[in-house]
Amino acid sequence: MRNLKNTIVIIIACGGIGNFLSYSLATFTPEKMILIDGDKIENSNLNRQLLFTTKDIGYSKADILKKQIQLRNPLLDVTSYDRYVTEDLLEKSIKLTDNKRYLVILSGDSITALEETTKYCVKNKIPFLNVGYLNDISVIGPFYVPRISSCPYCNNTLSLEKHEKDSMQNELLNINNKYEAPSSFTNNALASSLAMSDIIQFEAEKLDKVKSLNKRFGIDNVTFKNYTLEVPKDKDCSFCSEENK
Repeated sequence: MRNLKNTIVIIIACGGIGNFLSYSLATFTPEKMILIDGDKIENSNLNRQLLFTTKDIGYSKADILKKQIQLRNPLLDVTSYDRYVTEDLLEKSIKLTDNKRYLVILSGDSITALEETTKYCVKNKIPFLNVGYLNDISVIGPFYVPRISSCPYCNNTLSLEKHEKDSMQNELLNINNKYEAPSSFTNNALASSLAMSDIIQFEAEKLDKVKSLNKRFGIDNVTFKNYTLEVPKDKDCSFCSEENK
């Protein structure tokens, strides 16, 4: 509780998972919460983005989420950015000081968002957790802790490297941009619950109980089967290898 109250929490993407996690973390009254998302609320979002209503359709997800969080906890300092995340936006929106704790949570499904967030967090030595789902499997991790654990790009475990040919890279981006994984209350709620468990253990400084350290951890929403994908720390990682020198 003490650590969370002294933490500045940055939530990138304010959809289903962003709704759940901002709501959950707001109950701890962290020092500040920063919400980032360039999307507008759509009718199709309302099956899982529980803090939005039909009256909010067409408005900024980040701005409406800020309003809803502050209605529930007026003591919480919340800032929203109606923009998609970039490293530059993070640089401008987060005023880093040596005596503050920071935690970044990424729940977006964009490869660009993951890359920009990873670059910023690695450069500034900020812990961050990637949260999402692969169809029916709710997934968290790897939980990046500076100098201790892997980042999402270590060992290319998640096949995130760019193709050497620009034409092929553009084709892959076009294909990925057209694809949306099916999203529901179930996979969002379960992914958020998994994330909250690890966040609480991290803030309690019990790293041995953080399930997504150096791995991706998932649970199938249908069978409840557990999945673990090891993501070992990579001394040659193009993103986080510099911290080993």
